[in-house]
Amino acid sequence: MKRVHDGAIGRIIAIQETYLSTPYIIRERRPNQSEMEYQFWNWYHFNWLSGDQTAQQMIHSIDKASWALGDRPPVRVWGMGGRQTCLDPKFGDQFDHFAATFEYDDEVRVYAYCRDQEQCNNVTADHILGTRGRCNLLGLRIEGETNWKYEGPSANMYDVEHKELFASIRAGRPINNGDYMCLSTALAIVAQMACYSGNTIPWGRAMESTRSFALPRYGFDAEPPVKPLADGRYPTAMQGLAERERWIG
Repeated sequence: MKRVHDGAIGRIIAIQETYLSTPYIIRERRPNQSEMEYQFWNWYHFNWLSGDQTAQQMIHSIDKASWALGDRPPVRVWGMGGRQTCLDPKFGDQFDHFAATFEYDDEVRVYAYCRDQEQCNNVTADHILGTRGRCNLLGLRIEGETNWKYEGPSANMYDVEHKELFASIRAGRPINNGDYMCLSTALAIVAQMACYSGNTIPWGRAMESTRSFALPRYGFDAEPPVKPLADGRYPTAMQGLAERERWIG
């Protein structure tokens, strides 16, 4: 990433982010569970509890894209998605595929894809395209006018982040990632707004949103915001004007 920032691939013109995988952490309903208890138990598959795959998986990819672009917000976000194969009630009310486009003020585009379907191609990759080359971030290589590949020792990213954090605290200079963490989280939320509503979301409009998944009361005997239909399945969004207010606020 430092080489990208130093100009090894020239000016960034587009980034492709993919996080394609299978459904994650599925918990079957237990006997005698209330509806609220079941949704807490199977929390990953309910939007009001997890934020869907945009906030659980795509976020990791667009966080890296945002890093490459200097952690600045886009001008607008639009996207699409749906629920095609994950129809069983255990998959809650979520989509099983997304595609989101983030448009920046200098005409840079970030194209982000996410899928959670069985028996499909799985890949997690970050491709940064520039005027003088391209970077395969997880492939640890740069190609084009400059050709480079990391050949050093491998490291566990979870070990590294903890070592960096503890070392910064001991040195009296604790790492504070709050700014870009908030931005990356907002990118994921706006992607969800765009994909579920079917609308183009200007960044300023998203920052003014009053949408909230908060409930007036929590407890296993409380009413969840989404309930199963007569066939046991949970309703999900149908993109269009009717979903605008629900997902944008």
